[in-house]
Amino acid sequence: MDGDALYASVPMMETIWIEDKQLVRALRRNEAFWQGELEESPLMWIVVPNARQGPALPEPEREDELWTDVNYVIVSTESNLSRTHYAGDALPVFNPWLGPDQFAAWLGADMTIKPKENTSWIRPFIEDWDKHRELTISPQNRWWRIYLDTLRASVEAGKGKWVTGYPDLHSGIDALSAIRGPERLSMDLVERPEAVHRAMCQMTDLWKCVVDTVSNIILPAGQGTSNWTMGWSERRFLCIGQNDFTCMIGPEMFEEFCLRDNVECCNDADYSLYHLDGPDAARHLPKILGIDSLTAVQWIQGAGNPPPSKWLHLLQMIQRAGKSVQVYYGPSHGDDADLFQEMEILCRELDPTRLFIWAILADVEEAEALVKHARKVCSS
Repeated sequence: MDGDALYASVPMMETIWIEDKQLVRALRRNEAFWQGELEESPLMWIVVPNARQGPALPEPEREDELWTDVNYVIVSTESNLSRTHYAGDALPVFNPWLGPDQFAAWLGADMTIKPKENTSWIRPFIEDWDKHRELTISPQNRWWRIYLDTLRASVEAGKGKWVTGYPDLHSGIDALSAIRGPERLSMDLVERPEAVHRAMCQMTDLWKCVVDTVSNIILPAGQGTSNWTMGWSERRFLCIGQNDFTCMIGPEMFEEFCLRDNVECCNDADYSLYHLDGPDAARHLPKILGIDSLTAVQWIQGAGNPPPSKWLHLLQMIQRAGKSVQVYYGPSHGDDADLFQEMEILCRELDPTRLFIWAILADVEEAEALVKHARKVCSS
């Protein structure tokens, strides 16, 4: 079927930084990927930051203002995205965030942010589950208000320029680990399972509430949706499974305490991608692949581990289960691999139409050549 006819109804998000023909193709291919109807080569989301010259922005006086000064965040975002080169199917995306522990902070935890290190951490506050039987996000919570103010500002400033993504949600078992502490939560799984089950049910409800709140802000803008894993859809496309804590537990405990949360989150999205982070998380893959409403799995091999082409058994397992797969090449995560050889191996050993390549490169010519190489490999 002609690709132009197949996705003629896809709303065209707008951006001044990508030529119209490339933009139309990228939008249609992104939507086709999630619908399982991509007809040629992998989805190629290749970006080159700082590819264009631009004025240097003076930093605010305090480091925390890099994330908390909404006006600065928006000006900085536009500067960064305008200087990025977008190759293949990539689009400009901004994900407002306050570090990986922002969800725990929304629940009331004290949080320290370190924008220059691109991280945050919180102080656990659950000493007794019986004294915290209802976990909530207060509308007056400082971190929640900063996040929403940044989100709204991004949606307004991003009209005709970028997509404002869904938040990086370390909810579920990761949020409980943050607010209780990983060691004590590990003991609770054995000694207080009923408290953990109750809290996990609340985590699921809060995840849905956050997603609905964000959806009501970003969807009316007509720019579609994305998240920190990149990719784009006109519908609700979310990353599921920010479950770093699950590297510490076995499949039985994963099924008992985490699976239901992941199933319900997948059911709440139109398209979902599970973040499978490293070899220690791979033990849960059989359970994850059993989630009917899961669309794709992102495989992150972890810093210092071999690149994606060395994990073919795992990637093939994902595709055999009827799911698509995303792999990533970026700083300390496979960026030293021969990407042209990687494309040849992955496109030969996997179904390329159910493969999502996300790479952050340093050279525009290399980025464009990599996209052409992938298309050539798939057509030969």
